[in-house]
Amino acid sequence: MAETNHHEGPALVTGASGFIGRHLVRALLRQNRRVLALCRSLRDLQGLEHPLFRVIHGDLEEPQSYAAHLNDQVTVFHLAATRNSPGTSPERLHRINVEACLDLGRVSVKARIAKFVYVSTATVFGPSKVGSVTEDDGYCRHTLKSIYLRSKVRALVQMGKLLESGLPLVTVCPTIVFGPDHPTHPNRVTSYLRRLLRSRLDLVVGGGHRRRNLVYVDDAVRGMLLAERSGGLGEEYILGGEEISHRELNRTVLSLAGRKPRLRLSIPVTLARATAKVADRLRGYDRGTGYETALEMLTKEWEFSSQKAENMLGYTPMPLRDTIRQTLRFVEGAN
Repeated sequence: MAETNHHEGPALVTGASGFIGRHLVRALLRQNRRVLALCRSLRDLQGLEHPLFRVIHGDLEEPQSYAAHLNDQVTVFHLAATRNSPGTSPERLHRINVEACLDLGRVSVKARIAKFVYVSTATVFGPSKVGSVTEDDGYCRHTLKSIYLRSKVRALVQMGKLLESGLPLVTVCPTIVFGPDHPTHPNRVTSYLRRLLRSRLDLVVGGGHRRRNLVYVDDAVRGMLLAERSGGLGEEYILGGEEISHRELNRTVLSLAGRKPRLRLSIPVTLARATAKVADRLRGYDRGTGYETALEMLTKEWEFSSQKAENMLGYTPMPLRDTIRQTLRFVEGAN
């Protein structure tokens, strides 16, 4: 696909109040760009006040609440989605992650927007089996039970069809993002680091040797801006950092914090799976959105290559050890 020209007009951000969204809004404002944030609750955006920042009080499921704000000068950064939290209803995952996403795409086509940067997740290409997963490996459609991942894959397929209707679509797929967060939208990895520092319990499942790709939030945001600037229409870019196992992460965090673990323990996968099944049954969680599925994600390898983004966009992530250190400074400073 041919690259499109750099565009630095106004930006409309969905999911602006979220963990990544807040960082993206700040990065856009540092470029002196006008930023519109689609949000249902004004309280969720406290702390983002700026002369160039404006909140559109609306809902992703109500296109009439945002359609008038789209035109040929606007870039849409679509981050809003329902997360893969245990107990989330499959119906809501489909409604928000697929239907509302497609509605935004269709309205954007009619408005002839400048660019549509769709922020998905690299896990749609995984898990990895041999070596690092790339965009060429295609979507993971049938190997996981996760209804969340199924909804993200379905959205990608359907959004891709809107290219033929004129949607200027570029897709970025961050790996597992972490970094400084906000009390209203805590990041899962960062929250885990807080618990680890408090407890100093080096607990893992199945030995904790499965490797996952972690990317610092500032790197992910920089990749989004690079994709807007020079990403090819219809292209997908994995935005990752470095791989690290659960066990290695625990040891790195405790070492950088100057603390020793009080206990090291590995929970057998069979025991963890049995416990997850019981918890899902007791709470009435759907099999594809419960603790069993979360455990399945935890015990898979998630190794990804960002080579395409590095070659085509100039994307360069920071060393993982440095970004963990920065996150720890934030966590310890906030306590």
